Amino acid sequence: MHSIQGMIVPLITPFKGAGEVDVAALKTLCEIQIRSGIQTLFVLGTTGEFYGLSPQQRREVVETTVETVKGRIPVIVGISGDSTASALSALDCARLGGVSAYVISTPYFLSYTQAELLDYFRELADAVGAPVILYNYPARYGHIIEVNTIETLVKERRVFGIKDTAGDLEYMFRLLQLKESQPSFRVFEGALQNLALAGRRGIDGSVQAIGNLLPAECARLWRLVQSQEWTTLEKEIARLWKFHRDIEGVAIFISALKGCMALRGWCSELPARPTKAVGNTATVRLRDLMDEAYPEWEVSSE
Repeated sequence: MHSIQGMIVPLITPFKGAGEVDVAALKTLCEIQIRSGIQTLFVLGTTGEFYGLSPQQRREVVETTVETVKGRIPVIVGISGDSTASALSALDCARLGGVSAYVISTPYFLSYTQAELLDYFRELADAVGAPVILYNYPARYGHIIEVNTIETLVKERRVFGIKDTAGDLEYMFRLLQLKESQPSFRVFEGALQNLALAGRRGIDGSVQAIGNLLPAECARLWRLVQSQEWTTLEKEIARLWKFHRDIEGVAIFISALKGCMALRGWCSELPARPTKAVGNTATVRLRDLMDEAYPEWEVSSE
């Protein structure tokens, strides 16, 4: 099994007009990511719109990705739910040979104590029976996984890593301190704007949704981390982060992202319903932003 590290892309789920998963487009996206140098694919995460998929569609996404990748790079799968029962149901849809690890977010909708979250993660990790990565994204899921909670799970050998998208550098540095005392623990940065600082401190990888659209550029960021070319890395991050914020000014991120990917001819612009696709005016603006930030994009489109 390949090691989970480096640049990781949380893959979108492409749709056809009636809301079906576009299997052909998903296969194409997997190949584009691998050819571009992305080192791990993460399906059924937030960017994968797991919340808009039926159980059968979730299974279809996992099966298609694993079959297409054929072990060339790791495939990790998100398990999210608003309760222990619903997360276990999500696991049933996602359990498949060829999956390298499962990514578990906090439950959402209600507020939970750290003791309740600890029980939740313990039960899911025991049910998974495979490597587990925690997913800390309080802006989306409403909870912070406290470092003491993480440390307990690591010492119990129930989890081996965390994807952190909080954007809080102090929290990230505390995770890296935990890594110093627990060398097997892996830390993956999900906040693009913090990648350079986190890279200097020794993260194991980065998870970037914008890599769906610009995989080669994101793969290059990780090479710059590895070669410790910090000045160049900071310039490339600033360019990409500005573009990221600019397209979010046109539409919510998933719609803007898919609108840009449709311009590249890689998939439709359709998000999971009821979210709306970008219209003609927004598409023109997205094209202008891509031309401005990455003028070579049309030449490099597949």
